[in-house]
Amino acid sequence: MKKLKKLSQEDLDDISEYFSKIATDLILKDISSKEIADLDIDITVSYENSQLDVDIEVDISGDEFSNISKEDVESGISKAYSNLDSFIDINYRE
Repeated sequence: MKKLKKLSQEDLDDISEYFSKIATDLILKDISSKEIADLDIDITVSYENSQLDVDIEVDISGDEFSNISKEDVESGISKAYSNLDSFIDINYRE
């Protein structure tokens, strides 16, 4: 695997924005937006000693008739991390 480039704050912002969008899209792919009363996704990106850490916290609540499962949310998050790995490999490795 190629080495990660030195990342700027703008790079970290781009990574955070990409991950937030892809995570939202993939969660909504498995869960109908009609079932969701509130969806809050918090992305934390840190870069220290050439180590990139990207964490996600998802707070989702459904309407009274929804059947949102933890597994559906975790599946979307897992797929989002896979997409993020590819995004970083293409854009931020040398």
